[in-house]
Amino acid sequence: MYLIFTFFSYIMIIIFFYSWHPLFMSMMIAFQSILIGMTIYLFNFISWFSYLLFMIFLSGMMIILIYVSSLASNLLMKYFLLDLKTLTLFVLIFMLPLFFSFSTDHFYGNNMNFSNFSNLGLMAGKMYYKDFYLFTVLIICYLLVLLILVVKNSVFTEGPLRSCV
Repeated sequence: MYLIFTFFSYIMIIIFFYSWHPLFMSMMIAFQSILIGMTIYLFNFISWFSYLLFMIFLSGMMIILIYVSSLASNLLMKYFLLDLKTLTLFVLIFMLPLFFSFSTDHFYGNNMNFSNFSNLGLMAGKMYYKDFYLFTVLIICYLLVLLILVVKNSVFTEGPLRSCV
């Protein structure tokens, strides 16, 4: 399942680089955040982090969409086509590491260890447990720095929303 999400993520990155319309770019970022949220849920079995990530990305995309739609309201959406050589090259480049990391031992081994699955139900409900605190602190620090940078860069007397003040 992780390989499918990774492949779709790579395809969306390729499509994002070939797009020119702001609405289409914001839609690709929203789909990318959905894929990243689902991947985080698959790894951690905690839905809160993926939900928070998706809501933060979605709210940021709504703000950017309002700003960009005021700047480029009459811009026509141009459809793009990737030529077959470029698409094949990108798919091969992104799929090659996946083929090399694929191991057949997972299919032929019957010695599955189920002892780690006993606490899975308890761990899935906890958002802050002791093995995950560094990631939580890192996200909190990142969001704090990002908040300070956004407030520092936004001057109320200058910018696109100066007519509202």
